[in-house]
Amino acid sequence: MLSTKKVGQRACWYVFVLLMAVTPFSFAMVDRIDTPSPFSYRASDGLLLDIAKAGKRLVAVGDQGRILVSDDQGKQWRQVTSPVSVLLTAVYFIDAQNGWAVGHDGIVVHTKDAGETWVKQLDGHQLNQLQLKTYQALVELGGDSQAQDLEMDELELYLDDAAVAMEEGPTQPLLDILFINNQQGFLLGSYGLLLKTVDGGNTWSVLSHRLPNPDRFHLNALLIDQYQSLIVAGEAGTLFRSDNFGESWVALDSPYEGSFFGISNYVEQGQTQLLALGLRGHLFVSDNNGDSWQQIKLKSSSSLTSAAVYDNQLMIVGLGGLVLHSTTNDGLLAGLKPFDQQDRRAWSSVVRVNDGWVLVGEKGIKRVSDQALEASYE
Repeated sequence: MLSTKKVGQRACWYVFVLLMAVTPFSFAMVDRIDTPSPFSYRASDGLLLDIAKAGKRLVAVGDQGRILVSDDQGKQWRQVTSPVSVLLTAVYFIDAQNGWAVGHDGIVVHTKDAGETWVKQLDGHQLNQLQLKTYQALVELGGDSQAQDLEMDELELYLDDAAVAMEEGPTQPLLDILFINNQQGFLLGSYGLLLKTVDGGNTWSVLSHRLPNPDRFHLNALLIDQYQSLIVAGEAGTLFRSDNFGESWVALDSPYEGSFFGISNYVEQGQTQLLALGLRGHLFVSDNNGDSWQQIKLKSSSSLTSAAVYDNQLMIVGLGGLVLHSTTNDGLLAGLKPFDQQDRRAWSSVVRVNDGWVLVGEKGIKRVSDQALEASYE
């Protein structure tokens, strides 16, 4: 049984804000880095961008740094204290207790108690300093031994950009995070940002320049597949793979030039495959670790943002209220059917619960029960 998440966020107004507000005039104010999230009795009705499982608990994150938890399979939600009030874009738990969330202004927050309390591990000021220090050292050394194809003039551009970022302040959004164990993890974000930690997020190293990404395309989604390879998906058809835990990367041949917002694993007939979700209903599957892709034609042209797999079921969500569901009885991809198209809310993430699915997005949270799905197919 495999379950996956994510994200991809753009192409409607709130998603547009997520990835396009990455310039110096970003709406996020510097003091939001140190200002706790405001409490609201309607927090569960606001913009939420990601949801994850912490054991039996559900944890959702979103606008103004809000973090919500549910201990009854998503029926009731409670807001917990968050140390920041920036937009949180992604959340990931490696086990029932340890989790991380990332967001705008270079924010990383961490919990050791299943999302009950959170502490800030990284902010945009520290991120800017880290990038400047990294590229100053690499330019002085004359390069990076793990990125031998990187030209010095390109490395100097990284240094120039880092210097500009120091002047502009903490404006860089982080867009996804993944941990392999309690110590080793990765995060990615706008303008090709990629960081790695080996101490649970206490310190980070910059790997952005090791990606073959000269145009600095935004990186939207990250997973680890059954081969223990890291797969990154981003804008403009960007796909990368690392077979050595992020030390070096190769660009994969992309099946199209539009953006990918989510990437997932799923199993069908005993074979694990990759699923890439993109703009305007573009859906692709790979059975060879991303070396080649096959397009799955959908009737919908809504952008796809997230997929989740549970046992023999697959659910894909997206913009314009898109919810697609199938079981292996029909073939996970061939049998995808729409559900509840009258609800036009944009969905950004989905997880499985005991008796159905929980979706988060533009206007909060929605539960879809197995009973409701079965009734819709009659």
